[in-house]
Amino acid sequence: MSAVGPGQLRARQRPLLILSIAAVRAASALCLAWPLASLVAASGIGARSQGDRALFEPGGFLLLEVARLQGPALLAAAHGLLPLFGVGLVLSTLCNAGLLLGLNQSERVSASELAARTLRVAPRVLVLSAGAGLLQVVLVLVGAALADAVPEPLAKPLAATLGQVAVWLLVGLVASAVGGLADVARASLIRHEARLPQALAHAAQLAWRRPALSCFGWLPYALPLALSVALAASITEACDVARSGAWRVALVFVVHQLVIVVAVAMRAAWYARALRLTASEALRAS
Repeated sequence: MSAVGPGQLRARQRPLLILSIAAVRAASALCLAWPLASLVAASGIGARSQGDRALFEPGGFLLLEVARLQGPALLAAAHGLLPLFGVGLVLSTLCNAGLLLGLNQSERVSASELAARTLRVAPRVLVLSAGAGLLQVVLVLVGAALADAVPEPLAKPLAATLGQVAVWLLVGLVASAVGGLADVARASLIRHEARLPQALAHAAQLAWRRPALSCFGWLPYALPLALSVALAASITEACDVARSGAWRVALVFVVHQLVIVVAVAMRAAWYARALRLTASEALRAS
């Protein structure tokens, strides 16, 4: 398989790949949600004439009551699902690697061939993702400590609040930059079939030369996703699944799946941009 040229790296040229990754993510979410939904159904809510529609009534009082009554069982189920959450994170990382590989190839590849290549690069991608995630967790913990350390004088409570907000904004920017650089390193790892140290070095060079694009180039693709989530929330509220009507549940289900497709499509668009960035910089260096 040969790599596609930098000018042809476009996410819209891989619609089937995007839909396949979205289907895998939707199936994974269902596997995680099903045990918890089964516990809620076993609480007796299904015996009511309204069924579980009552859980979605305005205010969510019945939902809170079910959570209170089923709290120990839900907590135990969540603990039991921790390994499944771990598997889900690994699967998500593999999906991202497969997305990068699919975008980087000039020709169509079969699902088995793409899966085989994804498994070959999986160790490096997993180490990179785990390292970036751990660094972001450390940044959040440091941010929490710094926010708690901000003095809170009674005479100036607003100043203390603004100080804490500034700390969290700074931590958010740095954590976001780490995520962006990790994506660029993944793109370099896939594009150039590089080892992990080489991919990290390449990402660091790109951050030095083009810091805004390397660290925050994902932002234009995050905004449409945020808008789609807000629109989906509005549609879900307007449908009001607490009222009778199977079409309401069906429409909400379709809307949720479309949000997953949009999320994968926006990530694919950012990955294509990261691949173009690493490819163009490599051509410039040569």
